[in-house]
Amino acid sequence: MLLPAFFLLLKQMTAFIDALKVFETQEAARYAGTLFQESFNSAFPVPVSYRILETQIQPEDWHQFVAIYTWPDGTEECVGFCNFIKYKDVYLEGGLAVQKSFYRRLSKEHFADCSARGGIAQIMMETAAKQLTDCAAWFGYVGDAKSMRVVLRVGYIRTAHRYLIVKWMRTLPAFEMQMWIEDVSRIGPF
Repeated sequence: MLLPAFFLLLKQMTAFIDALKVFETQEAARYAGTLFQESFNSAFPVPVSYRILETQIQPEDWHQFVAIYTWPDGTEECVGFCNFIKYKDVYLEGGLAVQKSFYRRLSKEHFADCSARGGIAQIMMETAAKQLTDCAAWFGYVGDAKSMRVVLRVGYIRTAHRYLIVKWMRTLPAFEMQMWIEDVSRIGPF
């Protein structure tokens, strides 16, 4: 009878980072549809062809990341989602959502480790930053103070346009940086 209890205890001792998987998927709606609906009271952003200003966007321009946490009992839960759309030579980041009740349900140890890593949103952006490097910059549109603190920690900076933020992924001349900021500002909220 002690053996099953031992394995249950062993499962509970899994490190936070081993219990969390962040990955890009073409099936993000299957994982994060409910989370997105609860967070934004809006339909999930399924990759489709459409235009942003004069640029045609294709489904392959969409990069959707999810964060899946495995609880000690083996149950998996989608606790985070983020969407990146390639627009010309930049990415537009949006739809960032984290399960509101997630942190308060974590063990003390996992909460401390997650907090030390900046939280789910930061972990997702840091993971995406290792993959989405084929660009001049990432842009975001942020009006929430808590979200702003997170994005500033991962390297975004404010622009002269209210809510518009940018994270430069490569060194550019000042005039080119300003050109990108003005171009993306024409899009409005995304």
